[in-house]
Amino acid sequence: MGQSGHSVAEAVSELVDNALDARVDGHVRVIVEYDVRDGWIRVSDDGGGMNRQELANALVLGLSTKGAADIGRFGLGLKTAAGSLGSRFHVTTVRPEATFEWIAEYDEADFLRSGRWELPIRRRAKQRDRGTVVQVWSNRVYPALYQSLERNLGSTFRHFVRDGVLDLAINGNPVQPASYDLDPASVMPFEGEVAGRRVHGWAGLLLKSSQRGWYGLSLVRNRRIVRQHEKLGYQPHPSLARVVGELHLDEFDTNNLKTDFIRETAEWRELEKWVSHTIEPILAASRRLAHAGLLDLRIRSRIEEQRSDIFGRSDDHHALEFAGGGVGQLEEESLFVSVAVGPLHLQHRWVKAASSDDYMTVEREARAGESDVLVVQSNLTHELGALIPDRGLWACHNLAEAAARSLAPAEQFTQLKGIVLASLLGQPDLLRALAQDGAARVGVPS
Repeated sequence: MGQSGHSVAEAVSELVDNALDARVDGHVRVIVEYDVRDGWIRVSDDGGGMNRQELANALVLGLSTKGAADIGRFGLGLKTAAGSLGSRFHVTTVRPEATFEWIAEYDEADFLRSGRWELPIRRRAKQRDRGTVVQVWSNRVYPALYQSLERNLGSTFRHFVRDGVLDLAINGNPVQPASYDLDPASVMPFEGEVAGRRVHGWAGLLLKSSQRGWYGLSLVRNRRIVRQHEKLGYQPHPSLARVVGELHLDEFDTNNLKTDFIRETAEWRELEKWVSHTIEPILAASRRLAHAGLLDLRIRSRIEEQRSDIFGRSDDHHALEFAGGGVGQLEEESLFVSVAVGPLHLQHRWVKAASSDDYMTVEREARAGESDVLVVQSNLTHELGALIPDRGLWACHNLAEAAARSLAPAEQFTQLKGIVLASLLGQPDLLRALAQDGAARVGVPS
């Protein structure tokens, strides 16, 4: 069982799964600790704990009383997780109403020597109110383990951490839920039925394409991430390196290690076709951005229709659970608004610099596989901010000035600036986005 192929982070995730299933009053605190010098790793929780019989059952292979809504299913998680981390482990557990806590001890050498399918379970006076502690003596603990645990646990359990269900820490440091750097205007929710099974989720576009393959869909079961960066329903391609999202598959089966879904089925093939068709507007938008630097307004309209359809319903149990940037009040800086002026790509953002700084700054940003972008930042603290009440107008002026400087020789600067400014002011969606700190992508004819 220990030769499951689990990474250290995957093994720890299995133990966190058990803690989540044992949570009391909808919340659980899990502390992950390890010591490189002494070679151990420990996962402690303040869940409901186990009595002696429940602990004995937890040590039986394949025995599980968990239901369909639980994260654990197969009665293998504790054994495979602890066994993959090391050849010796202890499980200490106590119920809140109990007087004693129970300790099960496994040592591979002793187990093999005895030749019996038995493990010692002893008791002692309770030393904590409730919960379970699994400690494994392991040679798989290494100095850089923290980064791997933080990244994987923050992604796998991001919904639970974000919603306050799970309070998770590694060696005393809180784990933050992973998030996406999204263009919120591109996010499209979806839902449907595939092979008689309910499916829902969302897809959207990263503000910057991922050059490391960290894009694609997260596959989710009961709000726990099972797989990440899956190119499900489409083939990987640099033009699609902005596409991210989540696919919630609560009614599809996983393998017994919960490292993937069962894929070699007719139902899964039907799912792939359904996903390919459903997220096509997002795929098209990503391709469009890769080739032209702007989000086609027809594609935007399809996304908005889907958002309105799902968000406009009275029942809210299909609400999106993505973590990313949102549209709201400006704090230190706003979201980018992207504009294509002929062959030129620009992005505008409001910032709060010193009042003595320039009213705008322009920087050229090189992007691998894409055209360079002129990043225009307008300083809200500058005195012009008080003199020009229409922020959309001011932003359009700064964009037109940046575009004219880049495209025109000095003697034609004023003329081109006027032409570009007139074109920008004729775009109501652009003016609205610039004035409200929203995210938009608008093309101006060449």
